[in-house]
Amino acid sequence: MIQSFKELQQELMQKKNEPKKVAVVKAASRHALESIFELAEENLVIPYLIGDEEAIKKHLSEITIKNASYIIVHAETDTEAAFKGIQLAKEGQVEFIMKGDLQTGTLLKEVVNHETGIRKQKVLSHLALIEVPAYPKLIGVTDGGMVLTPDIEQKKAIIKNASEVMQALGYQKAKFAVLSAAEVVQPKLPASVDAAELTKEFSHAPDMIVEGPISLDIALSPEAAGEKRYQGKIQGDTDVLVAPDIVSGNALSKSMTLLAGGKMAGIIVGAEVPIILTSRSSSAAEKRNSLLLALKVSQGANKKGVSE
Repeated sequence: MIQSFKELQQELMQKKNEPKKVAVVKAASRHALESIFELAEENLVIPYLIGDEEAIKKHLSEITIKNASYIIVHAETDTEAAFKGIQLAKEGQVEFIMKGDLQTGTLLKEVVNHETGIRKQKVLSHLALIEVPAYPKLIGVTDGGMVLTPDIEQKKAIIKNASEVMQALGYQKAKFAVLSAAEVVQPKLPASVDAAELTKEFSHAPDMIVEGPISLDIALSPEAAGEKRYQGKIQGDTDVLVAPDIVSGNALSKSMTLLAGGKMAGIIVGAEVPIILTSRSSSAAEKRNSLLLALKVSQGANKKGVSE
């Protein structure tokens, strides 16, 4: 079970499997190129750089690249770049995707295209994985980046998507805390009603524990769970926090990074391959952590596919 980003990096470096191919869509971005070539120089990935060839070459000339293989795929427009990136994934030529210098909506439109896209599940969702100094292991937060106000069926899909990621990280029975304001069902509080239904839905799931409604303090603090005499299976040792909506999920993950010194990685799951959607304002560490996470998840997906 991987409990920190340092452990994740060490495992990937030690195993040194065949490098994974990654499509960098609209790659003429110094931020994207610097982060992807850190891994390329370690022979962890082979980048497919999609976009205007001359612009990409100009950016490449401005950074130092040592012993790294890459391929440039020319595309005239953002839409063409997104299409070609998704096409490479659909054909199995790349194992995950990273957004470069284009709008998220442009890329996702091609992902969910009914004829040419790579949607695997009905719901695409975001999982933030955060390392906080005050918590003994990585903690997931979902969904703070994709689904605005998920209904009960979407929440089921969000949990299943996140479970695949946690399994790839070695969490064989990850604990999902479905958040609400307290541990009781209140008919006027939809989040608590949904949490109870989700608990019932996944009560016999062999690969996860889903519990709610549960408050944040009980989910993350063994002391709080003890003081409140909480009788559930989660005793301050949650692996994934399930937020009731995008606002609370987004605020929760950002508060951990901005106020608690947390380090974060984030990916979109539910497609045929993991998708990295970091913004230009994201730190270099967040981009690297997200790449490492997508790399690990893509390896897990391949192993699962072989076994099936």
